[in-house]
Amino acid sequence: MDNRLTRIGSRLVPDAIATPIARSFRRYVRVPWYILALAAILFVGFAAYTTALYESFWLTGADFGTYVHMFATTLDGTGFLQQGKYVAGHPGGSYWGGHFTLTLLVFLPLFALVESPVTLLLWKSFFLAASIPLVWIVASDHVADRRVAGFLAASYALNPFLWSAWIYDFQEHVLLPVLVLLAYHWYYTERYRRFLLAFALVLVTNELMVLIGGGFLVGLALGAYRAGRLSRERWVFAGAAVLTVGAKLLSGAVIDRFSRVSGIREAAIAAPLQPFVEGGRATTGELVLLVLSRPELIVDLLGTDLFTKLLYFALFLAPVLFLAVVDESTLGALAPFVGFAWLLSGTEAFYTFGGHYPLYLLPFVYIGASRVLGRLSPSLPSGRVLTMFFVVVLLTSAGAGAQTVAEEGAVPETGEHTETLTAAIETVPANASLVTQNTIYPHVATRSNATFIPNPSLFGLYQEQYGTPRPEYVLFDTRLETRSFDWSSPVRDAYFPLVGDEYGVSRYQDGIWILKRGYNGSPTGITQSGSGERIVFEADEFVATGGQFKDGRLVDRGGTNDSNVWHGPYTALPAGNYTATFHVAARGGGANGSTAAVDVTVGEEHRTIARQAVPSGNATQTVTVPFTLDEPRNGIEFRGFRTGPGTISLESVVVQSGTNGTTADRRGAVRAG
Repeated sequence: MDNRLTRIGSRLVPDAIATPIARSFRRYVRVPWYILALAAILFVGFAAYTTALYESFWLTGADFGTYVHMFATTLDGTGFLQQGKYVAGHPGGSYWGGHFTLTLLVFLPLFALVESPVTLLLWKSFFLAASIPLVWIVASDHVADRRVAGFLAASYALNPFLWSAWIYDFQEHVLLPVLVLLAYHWYYTERYRRFLLAFALVLVTNELMVLIGGGFLVGLALGAYRAGRLSRERWVFAGAAVLTVGAKLLSGAVIDRFSRVSGIREAAIAAPLQPFVEGGRATTGELVLLVLSRPELIVDLLGTDLFTKLLYFALFLAPVLFLAVVDESTLGALAPFVGFAWLLSGTEAFYTFGGHYPLYLLPFVYIGASRVLGRLSPSLPSGRVLTMFFVVVLLTSAGAGAQTVAEEGAVPETGEHTETLTAAIETVPANASLVTQNTIYPHVATRSNATFIPNPSLFGLYQEQYGTPRPEYVLFDTRLETRSFDWSSPVRDAYFPLVGDEYGVSRYQDGIWILKRGYNGSPTGITQSGSGERIVFEADEFVATGGQFKDGRLVDRGGTNDSNVWHGPYTALPAGNYTATFHVAARGGGANGSTAAVDVTVGEEHRTIARQAVPSGNATQTVTVPFTLDEPRNGIEFRGFRTGPGTISLESVVVQSGTNGTTADRRGAVRAG
């Protein structure tokens, strides 16, 4: 028996234990300082950046506020993983009614340390940054050239799809890169029990990982067979296969337990398949059988937005020089995801790898690239040529990453309006029941009685079955412009019909509304008491019936008389006296000397309450249209019409309340009808 001892720190440890510890330690501490520095810089940068996005109301409730609410309600005992949104399929509200994840629970004690939405953003950045040195470790398992390993780690760190996922709210998927890379590293270094443990955690991170992980497992087994290792590793793959089947059965049973329906809703299914879906939902297995029974549908399914699918698939693989597509394990992981995205799903984010979806696949892509480079490393060129090539690829990836963030419009902007909105939130009692909009919800998600309206169509299904919820307060902001979609719209549409009967306008300022159940008084301001409302609607906030947007203007050069040129923006205003000032140009002139007319309409019937002709002229002019609202109104439009030949262009519409020496009527509690 070997009784030799080795000193580790201040302790003497038997060699049988010390040797594997030392080997593991040497393997993990050999990560170059510049890779660790890059990971640290990105951790700090994205942690600060996403925190700024949260403070500026850019993050959403659907994939951030939901998780904040889930942890808050679980910790305070008011519910288990309650999402805070209305879903007809699982009205109980538990996250496990739609998705199954066990590893998500690791964030519970972390969130409990500091119960703040920022806590989740910090941990998200930590786990994604921690995956960067793991890519280096996996790469160095296969290639001895530190330049090549460094290139792969830097390529991953600067990958535009990683950056896109990094700024996209919060999800359990942030754990996947670390878990997948660790699982593969332990498999490659023949620490099979650790591999099985990590692989099991991958499978129970999200139910879709059963398909992706199963495909990866098949690819690994094929690679082991080709390398002559399958007989030795047979028990490993058998164990992993059992885990995969077990995870599939467990996730299905749990989701069925918390949900009243199963399958993918019809709106999320590819359009060519929707006519064949009965009951409004179908499982993945049912869709596969449908395609197999009607193979002629494959052409239609592949042809739907084919160029976009091919383009994004190429862009997704470009940062690894397309090397991963010749690796069995990567192809195994990609196949079920791409097959689902291209053939079965009608959700664009799947095949454009938008939002958090890159986190499903990126670690597998870099594993595949490492394996291929390991086989190619003896024939790789040496010297400056290879280094310069890597530098060009990395700079291109970094530029694409910055462009991706810019295209998201993710600019953290705070100012007087966000300060007013924060003050409005504080006026709502913390223990009161509250419904708000998607972009406000993260800021109230720690309240157990706070809920929000995410997807208008999903909420419509909920209303059909259970009616409109009746909270004590409703909060929305028509001027919060952090997202292209006006998330106040579904809240307004749901609750404006109840204003005057069950709800009154309790507070209003700068487009921020607070409705209170049973309130019959006049609305007050939030941070100020005067009216002084001034709202600017830019041209791109309107719907163009004809013409196009150019240089910040909506320009229409032709059309028939009385045709609509623009309409919208379907805003809401409280009762009062207003003036709408149209900044418009109308070059030409009909029989009456006018080319255009503008008006103000209210209600679903688009009832015109004020109208004004636009005199012809070559320069942009201001056309003022006074109008009065006797009660709060939703769906207000400021439209433009053609009345003669010529060119019409719109710059903006400015709405001012209490103008011409009048004071806005703040009665607000009258019936809206």
